[in-house]
Amino acid sequence: MPLSLTRRSVLAASVGLPFLRITDAQATPAPAYRVGAFTVTPLRDGLFPLQPSMIPSADSAAGRALLERAGLPPEGPSPEPVNAFLIRRGGRHWLLDAGCGTVFGPGFDRVTAALAAEGIGPDQIDTVWLTHLHADHVGGLLTSEGRARYDRAELVVQEREAAFWSDEGARARAPAAMAVFFDTAQAVLAAYAGRVRRVSGGADLVPGVAFLPLPGHTPGHAGVLIEDGSERLLIWGDILHSRLLQMPHPDWTVIWDADPAEAIATRRRILDRAAGEGLDVAGMHLAGRGRILRDGAGYLWEVRDRAGSDGAYR
Repeated sequence: MPLSLTRRSVLAASVGLPFLRITDAQATPAPAYRVGAFTVTPLRDGLFPLQPSMIPSADSAAGRALLERAGLPPEGPSPEPVNAFLIRRGGRHWLLDAGCGTVFGPGFDRVTAALAAEGIGPDQIDTVWLTHLHADHVGGLLTSEGRARYDRAELVVQEREAAFWSDEGARARAPAAMAVFFDTAQAVLAAYAGRVRRVSGGADLVPGVAFLPLPGHTPGHAGVLIEDGSERLLIWGDILHSRLLQMPHPDWTVIWDADPAEAIATRRRILDRAAGEGLDVAGMHLAGRGRILRDGAGYLWEVRDRAGSDGAYR
C-alpha cells in the first residue's frame, strides 16, 4: 500500500468530507447506448468530492491550475461521478459494479433507484460483474442491514481480487485506514456465499463480454470489454479517478492505488491501447462515454456521450 494512505486521508476521502448534494442534472448520467445487440445504461450512484490531496501530485501548482481552468476552486474539491452500469441483451440483465450503498454515508446509494427508473428490480439482475472490491463498487450489494440486496444474482470477480480481500495477512499488513475496505469486501463475500464465482484473467463472462485484467489499483482490478460485430466498448473501472487531473498526467496516482507503479504502467498501457484502437471508453468515475486521443506525454478526452450540462462534469 502507498505510504500516503493513512487513516486520516482515507476517512477524510470518504466519510469525513461533506457530501455533495446532487442536483437533478448531476443525478442523470450519460444516456444509454448500444454496443451491437447490447444496451449499456450508466447508473449514477452519487458524487464524490475529490480533493487534490487524494491525488498527491495534483496538490501542486499544476493541479491547482487544471482545477481553476475547469472553473473549479483551485483547492478543490472536484465533483467526480460514482457509476455502476446496467447491461442488457434480450431478456438478460447484468450489473457491472453496484456503487457505494450506505458505506460512505449520505449522498450515495442511488443505484437501485436508477434501476427502478429502468423498470428493473433487484430480483431481475442475473449476475453482478465486479471490477474490484473497493467499497464504492460493492457497498451497494448490501442493504443497510448488511444483507444481500440482489437475492438471485451471482457475483463474478477475479480470483486475485477475492483472495486479497479475504487474506487476514494482507489485512494485518495494510494501514488501519483500510479497515472499512476489508470490512465491506468481506461482508459482501459472506452475504453472497455460495453465489460467488471466481475467475482468472480475460475470462469470458457471456458471449461478447470478457474481463480485461488491469492490475495496480488493486491486485485483481479488471475492466470489461463488450464486443458485438464491429462495435466495442471498454468499461475500465478505476483506471482514472479524475479525468481532469489524470488524463494530462497519467503518472499521477490516487491514494487508494495498492501498487502505484503497476497502476501507472497499466494506465499508460490501456490509454495507449484505447487511443491506438479508437476504443469507446466508459468508467466508474467518468461522466460519459468517449474516446482517448494522445496529446504529447498525456492524453485528451473526446466526448461521445455526456452527463448533465450544469458544468460540474468535464
